[in-house]
Amino acid sequence: MPEAPRLYEEQPVRVLVTIFEKLIPISGGGTPRISNLVKAFVARGHEVYVASSIAVTRTEAIERLGCEDWLPLQGVNRMGKWKMPKYMVAFPINVPRVANYARRLKPDLVVSHNSIAGYGALLAKRFEPTTLAVLDLTDLLFEYLEDYRSLWLRAIVGLGRRLERSTIRGSDRIITISQSMKNIASRFGAQLEKIDVVPDGVDTTIFRPVDGQPLRERHASGAKYVVIFHGVIDPQDGPELMVDAARLVVEREPATYFWLVGDGAAVPALKERVRRYGLEESFYFSGWVPQGEVPRYISASDLGLVILPDVLSARGRVTLKEFEYWACGVPAVLPRLPALQEVTGEGEAAVFYRPGDYEDLAEKICRLLVDDAQRREIGTWGERLVKERFEWPSLADRFVRLCEGYLG
Repeated sequence: MPEAPRLYEEQPVRVLVTIFEKLIPISGGGTPRISNLVKAFVARGHEVYVASSIAVTRTEAIERLGCEDWLPLQGVNRMGKWKMPKYMVAFPINVPRVANYARRLKPDLVVSHNSIAGYGALLAKRFEPTTLAVLDLTDLLFEYLEDYRSLWLRAIVGLGRRLERSTIRGSDRIITISQSMKNIASRFGAQLEKIDVVPDGVDTTIFRPVDGQPLRERHASGAKYVVIFHGVIDPQDGPELMVDAARLVVEREPATYFWLVGDGAAVPALKERVRRYGLEESFYFSGWVPQGEVPRYISASDLGLVILPDVLSARGRVTLKEFEYWACGVPAVLPRLPALQEVTGEGEAAVFYRPGDYEDLAEKICRLLVDDAQRREIGTWGERLVKERFEWPSLADRFVRLCEGYLG
């Protein structure tokens, strides 16, 4: 276990942490990362303020994370069909609210999750130039919009990308999740010496091996193998690849079930694809599941999947899924993308497939399913890897100490 963080030895600083997602309860995406950062700043003795969407009262949110105050922001349902148009409405509301809140608060440090929240910090710096703006860069928000095929959405892609690049260039420091994303940020105009890397991780007090057998008996009765994908199921990630691969897997291993645990805009089309292939008996769609229940589904499975396309943003992304699979002792099949290859080597905690190639994905799934020894070995390696390198308390503490160093 990582050492308990020591209190900051200098004068505590006033910190504003902002994210344009629902932080309480945790809604996936960047919320586990930011939640742990807030806790780490509080544990180090700093004066912490938060701006985010919440689904509880402001008082309850403050009590849960121990911060001084909370600015509730306009929220968007990440699983909704019209998610991106709603974001386009929420962003112009949230950005000036964050900027105005920071203007009144006069923080020493603003930590913003991803570029649009970070743009609010840059606006605030116009009123308080001494405020240090740190961008927590885990994704490129405007690299996927073209996949929504809406003319008005595509019309604002150019503006969004300009804002994104402006935030990356204008932030005082950037902390990102991979060396690959660091290189992308550099291509967009950030100075390499101002970028540090702190990867994503997992809370092993939540994600750990537990008894999932009752779930397996309920939702995969008679299954020899269960393959899981969990989280937000978005169309831009190309999740139809799973269904196409599943058709080949079931031909070779008929007693294989596929669990899609979560929800998202892509689910209706996936269900129709499953029906068209005649795979209804091999698929289970759970709908959205509370975070505390997800480890039971993972522990009941034999193999976890990560699906991402070979596009610019995905080459720098490190999803939470693989860490959560590994923390439960379950091996993963990952797309061969640079950031994911930074996390683990081939055959250590995962095997890699060619992004977008459903035949290669099916081949890798089948190879692991029929090799019980290799599956157990990879799962054990992943569990050990998480405990050594990817637990949230140590990662969040590293992030906070970097920020303290910038201020120093």
